[in-house]
Amino acid sequence: MTDRTLPIAHRVWAERSDTKRRSRPDHRHTVPPGVLVFDTETTTDRAQALKFGAWRYYRLDSDGPMLLDEGLFYADDLPERDPGGYAELQRYVAKRSTFLGTGRERRIRLLSQSEFVEKVFFAAAYRLRARVVGFNLPFDLSRLAIRASEGRDANRGGFSLVLAPGKVGTPHKERRHRPRVDIKHANSKFAFMSFTKPADPDLVDLIPDGSTDHEPDPGYAWRGRFLDLRTLAFALTGIAYSLQGACDAFGVQGKDDPGSHGKITEQYIDYCRQDTAATFDLYVALSAEFERHPVTIAPERAYSPASMAKAYLDAMGLRPILDRQSDFSPEVLGYAMSTFFGGRAECRIRRVPVPVKLLDFTSMYPTVGTLMDLHRFRIAARVEVVDATSEVQELLERVTLEDAFDQDLWPQLVGLVLIKPDGDILPVRAAYDGQTWGIGVNPLTSSEPLWYSIPDCVASKLLTGRPPRVVRALRLVPVGRARGLRAVKLRGVVPLDPAADDPFRTMVEERQRIRRRTDLPEGEKQRLARALKNVANAGSFGILAEFNRDELPKGKQARVLVHGRCEAPFEDRVGGPEDPGRYCFPPLATCVTGAARLMLALVERCVTDLGGSWAFCDTDSMAIVCSARGGLVACPGSPERLPDGSEAVRALSFGKVESIRRRFAALNPYDEEAVPSILKDEATATCFAISAKRYVLYDLDEAGEPVFPKKHPPSEHGLGQLLNPVDPDEARRSRR
Repeated sequence: MTDRTLPIAHRVWAERSDTKRRSRPDHRHTVPPGVLVFDTETTTDRAQALKFGAWRYYRLDSDGPMLLDEGLFYADDLPERDPGGYAELQRYVAKRSTFLGTGRERRIRLLSQSEFVEKVFFAAAYRLRARVVGFNLPFDLSRLAIRASEGRDANRGGFSLVLAPGKVGTPHKERRHRPRVDIKHANSKFAFMSFTKPADPDLVDLIPDGSTDHEPDPGYAWRGRFLDLRTLAFALTGIAYSLQGACDAFGVQGKDDPGSHGKITEQYIDYCRQDTAATFDLYVALSAEFERHPVTIAPERAYSPASMAKAYLDAMGLRPILDRQSDFSPEVLGYAMSTFFGGRAECRIRRVPVPVKLLDFTSMYPTVGTLMDLHRFRIAARVEVVDATSEVQELLERVTLEDAFDQDLWPQLVGLVLIKPDGDILPVRAAYDGQTWGIGVNPLTSSEPLWYSIPDCVASKLLTGRPPRVVRALRLVPVGRARGLRAVKLRGVVPLDPAADDPFRTMVEERQRIRRRTDLPEGEKQRLARALKNVANAGSFGILAEFNRDELPKGKQARVLVHGRCEAPFEDRVGGPEDPGRYCFPPLATCVTGAARLMLALVERCVTDLGGSWAFCDTDSMAIVCSARGGLVACPGSPERLPDGSEAVRALSFGKVESIRRRFAALNPYDEEAVPSILKDEATATCFAISAKRYVLYDLDEAGEPVFPKKHPPSEHGLGQLLNPVDPDEARRSRR
């Protein structure tokens, strides 16, 4: 690849000239006085318009939750749109009562949509500061809206929902004393939700705690507490559950049989009420799980495993590097961003089934971070950047495959190198098809010097046999010890002391130990193991590379100062500036991903040294072509030949693949009793791949039908538009 034949691009570090940052509601970690849970049922057409819903309102106290109110509500136009369904709701509440926590029995209330919004939703969630709880809550909130508009300011790119119409006899289309609800989806797992400030707030709206004992504050706006249990469950486990799946995982009675969706029947109403009850029971279970973590964020701020990881770092006193060192060189941050690439994902054998063994690294990012001893930077008072041109040049000239299996080498790899590529095998972000940008690891030649991480340069040396031509090199050096480090217990069980050891190494070791324990219930083991995995993975890498895109209004641009691979920064204007997350620190992030690519390069070199081939690699794994005894395997387009003259690829024997796996024991940074090996034999199967991240592993049963390994179901990457939107597990249950 040359710079004359293919355009290449790099990420940059851009400092905004304005000081604005995305503002989010301040949810203080206090127990709300109440919890409002509701669920909606809709039409089955594309509009999914509200038909009816159910709610429950609870008070939380030291004796546990107390049910104070329960009812049903219906769309304002339901009596005209579906008179039969409206009549069914009326018959239902006429003969149904609910037992409240006060010991009283009371008829279930039936309210219209407008009455529910005013008398229940605003009364509880806005005036009484109750927590609003739901499963896939943004959807249910949007069913209550009478109108929606594009979000503004911090909610740009989202929706602003109008819930209260203007009073009759006024020119206003919405009630000016009522807030809107802003919703902005960050991804498929979570959304930011908050109340807006009303156009004409009442005095009580301007008092922070909602009481009448304080003077109003004109600058105050209550933003609400909106908790989507789908998001909280994902933050705690890393799994995107359905409601039934989350109930099963946390031991909660789940959904009832709805009979059929769309038509309002007694069974369907029972189903909606049970969904609401199950949602609250799941809230109690998830809250209990959340409280086991010694973190100070509110559950509605736990957006993902990364949120939990950041909360743990805060709890341990591990402040972000750029917080404690605001004068860190933006030029170096720019150099680091230009070297940042994701995990290596490639397909080498396409559209040809071949036998493989899949080797998979244990916790790749925490593992390489531990090998490079990145924890010394987390606990340092400062991180200095020093010129290391001669040392790195010498390292690249002398490093061998054997050296790369020596753990003493890895702490020397934390840094950046400016090289002049000349056929070196390096990651490249390029428009391979001339239109869309992609990333590949391939031979690169460039007349312009380019920055890369030290691990990427070592990988190139091992794969080509030639050291890259070094122009300049920088190393990161930790200086001093940060103050205020504190020990905590992850989920109240696993001790983490940042002053004594790397917490992420401890998490990986304890996760493996817990999986083998017999004194814990299976559900407890799974939840603890998932917590350890999620916090370790997100904390060791994800938060180091976090950027949040700020969607500016149409036609608006922010002025930024761009630092990248160029020597001098330059000014530019962009419509979607990216703000770094609190723990973002590109120099470490790029070394983590570069070290992961180095690990795969070691496997690749071991395979090719033995004369073998591989079918695909994917971030932390590689599928090596192999069979019991090895030999040639038919593969069109390959250089070797079978006796009949057809093209073939050479497969390694099981024994040779095992020798490769054992070789990586030298790089195991963990207690071997806890983690016996960092490179696991995950599967022996037939592989069929069509491109990066699009592959399948399978065997054939006696009938010739494919059977997929339990740990490696068929990859559905990029097939979202072709997938059945109905959860297959729920569909099977409904047919029973």
